[in-house]
Amino acid sequence: MRICFSCNLIEFKPKGNVLQFFILLRSLDRKVAKLGANERKRYVLDCVLPFQFRNGMGGFTFEHVRFYKSDQLVDDLIARDQKHNYDFLFIRGRNEAFHLVEKKPSLGKKLLYLAVQYNLRDPYIMGRLDHIFQHSRVVFFQTEPNAERYRRYQLSKAKYAEKELNRKIQVLPQFVEHQEDGALIRQPGDPLHLIWAGVIRPRYGLAVATKAIRLIRKSVPQAKLRVLYPSIVGSYQKKARLLLRTPGVADHGQKSMWATKKMIVQSGIGIALLYDNTPDQNPSHSYLSRIIECMALGVPVLTTRTIGNLALLGEAYPLFVQDAHDIAFHYEKLRNPAYYADMSAYVRSRGERFLADNAVQSFWRVLQTEFSYRK
Repeated sequence: MRICFSCNLIEFKPKGNVLQFFILLRSLDRKVAKLGANERKRYVLDCVLPFQFRNGMGGFTFEHVRFYKSDQLVDDLIARDQKHNYDFLFIRGRNEAFHLVEKKPSLGKKLLYLAVQYNLRDPYIMGRLDHIFQHSRVVFFQTEPNAERYRRYQLSKAKYAEKELNRKIQVLPQFVEHQEDGALIRQPGDPLHLIWAGVIRPRYGLAVATKAIRLIRKSVPQAKLRVLYPSIVGSYQKKARLLLRTPGVADHGQKSMWATKKMIVQSGIGIALLYDNTPDQNPSHSYLSRIIECMALGVPVLTTRTIGNLALLGEAYPLFVQDAHDIAFHYEKLRNPAYYADMSAYVRSRGERFLADNAVQSFWRVLQTEFSYRK
């Protein structure tokens, strides 16, 4: 099986989309490494990126994935396929996938497209997504709600049979890398802190989190809101910088994936707020990868009640919050060691399927099934 992967991210940063792509590749790399020597020779895993990736960058090392830099992703993918005759082309990037099947429609039978987000109310976006869907082999969505919504949308158009939609619409969830150095352990006597890890955007409720830590510190003065982030959305820079100077807020800036894991465990309570006021209420915006990171580490996470979070954590999850007072209330409950242990065990059990080597199994099965159809 010969696969060429491509991602339209312009640089390597320790942030969600970049990490998701490389975690997928490394999990596949490990999968191939476990095969017998003769079977392993059947696999070619190439990856074309807009930036130069060097083995070991960001802590990601590979044995069986080869990386190539490209200034023209679509043209280079077409050229590489002419030379290597890949079985599949895996593309993250709506415009790149669209232009690929526009320039060379015959490659649609090889195209595996990762749909990160879409907006049912945007004719331009839906026009491109529908065109890609029509001319691709499989389309992966990152959440079950997002995949199901697109399936219902296509059923309403009555263009495809339900059996074809069930085959062609798949889920490749966001997932997290397993901890290589053994389990991280938080000492029970350590003070509980809130930790926020990820890009800072207006809809992620940093103002709510800073208000919450002020409330919490009235009874627990040593408590902090630790904030780690690779970037701040440009229009929110000024407001965010002021919030990061709030008493009780520790601004840690950018950290590696591994340092972030350690700080999440040491802090003890994750916080991942999402207030989506867009008319589309896009399920792809309805949970954050930092929630899955906390779950996999067994760290209780305070988060808002969204479509995606319900799918992740369950309808009855007791740590859904709406405002700063909710956060302070649940922080106080989590100071009870027995309750904390119960919540830790619950999120860890829900998070196991999002560990990379577990999550990639369904993707691997799709590859094998579709490859058998091609032979």
